[in-house]
Amino acid sequence: MINVLPLALAIYWLLEYVVRRASYPGKMEPAGFRPEWIPGGEWAIIVSPGFWLSRCLANRTRPLPKPQSTSARRILITKSNLLNLVVSALIASISLLAMLSTRGALAWSLIADLAALRYISRTTEIAYAFGRDVLTPTENKSGLDKHARLGLALRSYCELFLLAIPVYLLCFPKYATPLKALTLSLCVGTLTNVGYGLPEDHGFRSLLIFPQVIATLSLVLLSLASYISRPEPESAPEAEAGPK
Repeated sequence: MINVLPLALAIYWLLEYVVRRASYPGKMEPAGFRPEWIPGGEWAIIVSPGFWLSRCLANRTRPLPKPQSTSARRILITKSNLLNLVVSALIASISLLAMLSTRGALAWSLIADLAALRYISRTTEIAYAFGRDVLTPTENKSGLDKHARLGLALRSYCELFLLAIPVYLLCFPKYATPLKALTLSLCVGTLTNVGYGLPEDHGFRSLLIFPQVIATLSLVLLSLASYISRPEPESAPEAEAGPK
């Protein structure tokens, strides 16, 4: 297989920047706005660049007046949640085109690397953001109520299936058909048959199912259960950069 990982990483970083920047309501910033840089979350620069970029943009809203800051965060969270779902659906569709290319060729390798990078990045972001939202309550800075948060969690849950399909399709030879990849994604994402993705001949690649498992547990056992049982408070806890 051709090593195109550096190129895939550069393309993925550009993709994440476009998605996050498109989600951010920059028009709400006053002219000449230069907020102070707030460090933190550097661990995510490589592991989950989308989370790091989202956190940086969320920090830009802090100096704004409270009504504008709350509105800007809410827009950033909801738009990035929806745009990420759309992008993941597009990548899943493009991965089907990779099947027309020879396995190991340039196009196949580039799409496979992009799919794997996005899968690891987004599952990390989803698991961390929603898990932190439930386990470390803070002041609600986005004004999102529990119903809005449920919507975010459900869209992210659907996205997990779309994230996993191209990875299973392109990285698991035993599941190199759309139907088998979809079946594996459903088995793992619903936690009904995780062992379906653990054939003996796949070696370390079998570890790729666990990001989906961990993100699913974070969403289903922590976030969805917490949001459903949560009363209607005046303010609800929120993640550091908000659930995506």
